[in-house]
Amino acid sequence: MSSIEQRLEYLEEANDVLRMQNHVLATALKGLIRSLPSDMANEAVESIQLAFEDALAELNYEDSPHTDLFHDVTYAFFREKEH
Repeated sequence: MSSIEQRLEYLEEANDVLRMQNHVLATALKGLIRSLPSDMANEAVESIQLAFEDALAELNYEDSPHTDLFHDVTYAFFREKEH
């Protein structure tokens, strides 16, 4: 196996680990919100949405190349939460 193939395999494995870590964190957050009384859960979700909007505004201000990706992942997180 060439060095490039080994590096690619390592990067694919690292990417899989990061995806799973993100999935675990999202699951924990959803479980935490679900455990809250309804009014507190709604406030928590609103606060999280505002924090995401602030982070997106900061990325836009910095002209970050990751702005679109952050927006897409945030949208997917909240869309998934609704199901």
